[in-house]
Amino acid sequence: MDVFIRQAHPGPAVPSYRAFEQKWTDAQRYRREEDIPWTILIDDLEGTTHQLYGGLADPTYLIDADGRVAFYNMWTHAPTLHKAIATLFQQDGRGIVMSGIDNWPHFLPSMTAGWRGLRRGLPQSFVDLETAAPTLASGTWLGHRLRPLLAPVALRAKPLPAPLRVGFVIAAALLLAGLRRLRHGH
Repeated sequence: MDVFIRQAHPGPAVPSYRAFEQKWTDAQRYRREEDIPWTILIDDLEGTTHQLYGGLADPTYLIDADGRVAFYNMWTHAPTLHKAIATLFQQDGRGIVMSGIDNWPHFLPSMTAGWRGLRRGLPQSFVDLETAAPTLASGTWLGHRLRPLLAPVALRAKPLPAPLRVGFVIAAALLLAGLRRLRHGH
């Protein structure tokens, strides 16, 4: 189940919600465009549920059969989440799995698949993200442009080993730094 919390990337065409009806309509659009077959709960305008679970941008909480958090994925990463779900099923749906937390940010999958959401709120979403986390918006745009090359690695079912992930993050940072230098003529 998804909990629809807020307009992730507001902009001129997709403003922040002022009424619950706007949020409900947007949740239906999200379900249709992303072809989501499961239930989507819609948080209230104040974001009560979102705040109770920490208020982060893209977390996933896996809740066990007893209603307790079995696993927390700080930045939703489908392969890691699928592994946690499989492990929870092996434990009869109860208890903590995979040490209970994955706090690795998984930037490469976000860069490769995140542009669609960011694009909806252009130009304001790009400016906001780039201001809050320099190079993240431009990295997402670049990841979208390089998707044919990156997707087989970034969106694979089994996560890469940690040293390779770190290597990709460093390479992406160096590439972005080089592009910035070229853009500014240095």
